[in-house]
Amino acid sequence: MKSKLVDFRQEQEALRHSMREGMLEAASRLLLEEGAAALTVRRVADAVNCSTTLLYSIFGGKDGLSNALYLEGFALYRREFPAYAAQQAGAPVARGIDSLHLYANYYHAFARRYPSYYMVMFGDAIAGFVPPEASRIAAWESFTPLIAEFQYCMQHGSLPVSSASAAARLMWAAMHGVISLELKGFYLKQTHADTLFQSAVRAVLFSLQHPTTHSTQ
Repeated sequence: MKSKLVDFRQEQEALRHSMREGMLEAASRLLLEEGAAALTVRRVADAVNCSTTLLYSIFGGKDGLSNALYLEGFALYRREFPAYAAQQAGAPVARGIDSLHLYANYYHAFARRYPSYYMVMFGDAIAGFVPPEASRIAAWESFTPLIAEFQYCMQHGSLPVSSASAAARLMWAAMHGVISLELKGFYLKQTHADTLFQSAVRAVLFSLQHPTTHSTQ
């Protein structure tokens, strides 16, 4: 029986992919355990016992590594939502306004569970890093389920018809404002943050349910 020939290019690509995943995992661990300040090329290289030159060749430097973490944060956000939804009340949440509250609560829970990732995704955790346009477009796609839920509410009469995308952006802006202040320690008690977050979400939904002359466009 003839032995299988080794495809060196394929093996090289597999090795490169494996090294990239290992570096990204190490960077993620540093981010979660020590915060964004620990995210230096040297620290990540040391964590996987490789040279900084190799890390630069794979990610193109700290910006490339930061962008990979940015995208990984949104991938994590998408992956964990089904499990969170399944845990709520032990039963499926009815589509409509209740689902919008579910999405909002998940967003808040994610920020608390992964504050360092959240600040990479939505804040200024990595000084000087600006996500490329393609990455920002991919990030916004993480909110597709929220936009779809707004569309459902508008199609079934829970909300007046307007722009579902604009409604999602309005809700995100309100949630992000409260959470950013919370993560930066502006609230003395968690209950204060909880109350303000829920009030902000209710205010947005109320404004969408009872539009004035200034509609969401």
